Amino acid sequence: MTHGSMRRVTRWVVWLFVVVLITGALFSGSQAQTPSIYFAQTGQYLGGAFRSFWERNGALANFGYPITPEYVSSSGRITQYFERARFELTEVNGQAVVELGKLGVEITDGRVFPKVPPIRNTADRRYFPQTQHIIQYGFKEIWETRGGEQIFGLPISEEIKEVIDDGEWHTVQYFERVRFEYWPGFAPGQRVLISNLGRRLAPPELMTPQPPSQPPGDPNRGIPAPASVGAQPPPIPPSVNARVTPESGPPGTTFAFDANGFDPGERVGVWITAPDQAAISLDIQPTADGNGSIAGANIRITTDLSFSDGIWSFNAQGINSKRQSIGYFRISRASIPPGDPNKLGVIIHDQLPVQGDALILPVAAPSGTTFAFAATGYQSGERVGSWISDVHGQSWPIDEADVFLDNGFVRVVFNTAGLADGVYTVVAQGVNSGLINTAAFKLTRDYVAGPGTPRPPSVNGSATPPEGGIGSTIQLRGQNLLPNEDLEFWVTDPNGFYIFFPIPMPADNQGRIGYDPPLDATLTSEVVPGVYGFHFRGKSSGTRVDIYFTVNVSSQARQIPDSGLRMIQQLAGQGRLPAWSIRDYLAPAE
Repeated sequence: MTHGSMRRVTRWVVWLFVVVLITGALFSGSQAQTPSIYFAQTGQYLGGAFRSFWERNGALANFGYPITPEYVSSSGRITQYFERARFELTEVNGQAVVELGKLGVEITDGRVFPKVPPIRNTADRRYFPQTQHIIQYGFKEIWETRGGEQIFGLPISEEIKEVIDDGEWHTVQYFERVRFEYWPGFAPGQRVLISNLGRRLAPPELMTPQPPSQPPGDPNRGIPAPASVGAQPPPIPPSVNARVTPESGPPGTTFAFDANGFDPGERVGVWITAPDQAAISLDIQPTADGNGSIAGANIRITTDLSFSDGIWSFNAQGINSKRQSIGYFRISRASIPPGDPNKLGVIIHDQLPVQGDALILPVAAPSGTTFAFAATGYQSGERVGSWISDVHGQSWPIDEADVFLDNGFVRVVFNTAGLADGVYTVVAQGVNSGLINTAAFKLTRDYVAGPGTPRPPSVNGSATPPEGGIGSTIQLRGQNLLPNEDLEFWVTDPNGFYIFFPIPMPADNQGRIGYDPPLDATLTSEVVPGVYGFHFRGKSSGTRVDIYFTVNVSSQARQIPDSGLRMIQQLAGQGRLPAWSIRDYLAPAE
């Protein structure tokens, strides 16, 4: 193996896990570094990264009080509204970052503000060529001293007159994220206010005050305590003026919801609540029919592996009547039928071609899985379009918000809910360069290996012990390979993920894997129950090493969907598997 290849082999897994954690772990909304505080003024909590950002960047004066809990918006981001702002948690260069929503742009959607010609900047007036607008006097002072572009965005209008909340005409100016108001009757230094645009744009169904006694993020709130194997799960509470069909199912199940009891003709806000009590907006407001029912709205969600086990609920509230309906349902991986042990060792990655410098994670999984695709070679700053196509030529576009480009390196995150089993291809094409990278993937349940799946016998290797629970350490050892030959490596996990790593791993000088360094997996509370497979194939000899072991944990334990990757991440962190960077894999060899 060349020095360049070895360097790449030693640094690839890290970025790969960043992508998976963005698509999976961020869904949980965990921001535990900073404790939550409660604001009685609005009945909402503020904690974690959002509290840190709020306190560092102007707090109450710039943003106002929180008016919703944290929730996962339709964009997939963890979101929280404030009186004057919207916080969104995103990722930049592998780091969690708080971004501010462009409320000013959204509230003025469809309005046209005339541009103005450039002026000479002075202490009182400033021209912005990016948007061709001017800020001046008191508005300029507030903009420059309380956050500038980072907090308020650029101006998108000139000063104009509008009737605002007090029913009077005021001078206002719109910026990308806010609106400034001028109140001449106030004392000097207090005449510029920031509009409460957050109150105008926040989902009304999420603005209900929360009880002060149960802050979000409490690990015991809404999450069943771990139970012993075989213990019965808690019963599903009775629904109130609502029905969910079916009442229970594994990830991948489609749940339908209907509710009644509302005023005829009123709009109804609908959201779902996770087992940890996180509210997730569905961004819909159906209209109740003449009988006060929303059954005709055909409300349904297709769950995927990012949905944790536990009791969930649909919630509906009449916008005018304030009447509420709630329908409960359970997601349980324990209800996944046992898999077919004869399919767990079937190789699929050979049949799924990749075009260009690209890879996909995983290469096969059940429908409803979130996949991550990465490729390189694009022009810096160019737009990249992406879509999914099937073998019959039908295509599905991927939203631009799910396509991330950084210095010619693109990554695409997409969910496969609603797609039938079969082979698909994800495509990313540069708008300017025309460069196309593709990767095929398969939607299948062939590799699902949940509780009750018979464990296949290991081939040319062993797992010691062959099964264990949380806290156990499993020793993985393989042999009968050629000395120092390169090995293909892939993992199958109980969720049905087939995770192929395109960089070869070397056998040791005795034709073994897992001896030096040792390959030992310690089972944490993040693993899911069922059969795991660690698979190797010699690139010279063709010899297979298939090592299987069974994890036995409570079906009610808190779980993370990318458990196979989590286990590999743990091993890489201990130096027992190489950790390598996708950028180095896609870079030319040295």
